[in-house]
Amino acid sequence: MTKLSEAVYLGRLPDVRMSFQLLGLHARKVDSSWTYPSHEHSMYEIHWMLDGQMNMVVNGQLYSQSVGDLLFIRPGMTHSCTGAGPQGFTYFSVHFSVHDTSFCRELNRCKDIYYPADSTLALGLSSSLCTLYDLATEHLSIPLSSSKQMKVHAAVFELLGSLVGQLSQNASVTLSRKEAIARQIAEHIEDSVRYIHLHGEIRDSERTWIQDIAKSLNISPSQVNRIFRQVYGTAPRKFLSETLLNEAQRLLKQTDLNIDHIAMMLGYKTNAHFSRQFKRWTGIAPSEFRSHSQQAAAAAHPDD
Repeated sequence: MTKLSEAVYLGRLPDVRMSFQLLGLHARKVDSSWTYPSHEHSMYEIHWMLDGQMNMVVNGQLYSQSVGDLLFIRPGMTHSCTGAGPQGFTYFSVHFSVHDTSFCRELNRCKDIYYPADSTLALGLSSSLCTLYDLATEHLSIPLSSSKQMKVHAAVFELLGSLVGQLSQNASVTLSRKEAIARQIAEHIEDSVRYIHLHGEIRDSERTWIQDIAKSLNISPSQVNRIFRQVYGTAPRKFLSETLLNEAQRLLKQTDLNIDHIAMMLGYKTNAHFSRQFKRWTGIAPSEFRSHSQQAAAAAHPDD
């Protein structure tokens, strides 16, 4: 009998399954009369000043930004901006969403919005922001090569890691009762996602699903929705739907699986049901999304 050799782990990291979107990453130079009207969105925003001065109103509170100052705006916050000096200003903005419950918990725990240029957070993010700014200005002239696109991804992960690391240091390490309940709700959501992937079906209607979570935590369904929204910035069902949408987009872009198969993997009984839901989420059918993604990839890499 062959004797199996012994092996000892010298180190091990957890699997990385973070899903994030980076949208609206841009730099602008504007004159002193430029304004942006009051609005809100479902993404996080990092707003970084490169030159000049501007005023940003966030949830009714006025913040004056100068060179190097940073604003961290969370989902659902109403904000608008105007110039504050005679020469105009230049800013760099990054919008992103992250579908990772522990990460979102850290992002939402610290409530500060304004970070001056000499703050630990602004200084800690400046290197990654400079890298992204340089790549953004380069991309305006010519499409980024594959290696440069990977540098964007690397800078984004560095930025997110620095952001959550700094915010965690600024916030209390002790979870409040509300945060503890929200974490338990998040664990139930993650269990539901795992169930869908394992069994290829969505177990219950939204109403029954929320009632089950509420019963297990001995709170009301309305409390489930309210507490999760307060801590994570979105409703439980929307968080689940966005996670499934992210997975659908990944499968459509990165695999050759037919749409029937993808629909089954995500818990839909028919391709038609999945297609209707996907179009409701995105405004286009899954086949159109796949076609547009393939065209965009071909345009970005014409010589491949």
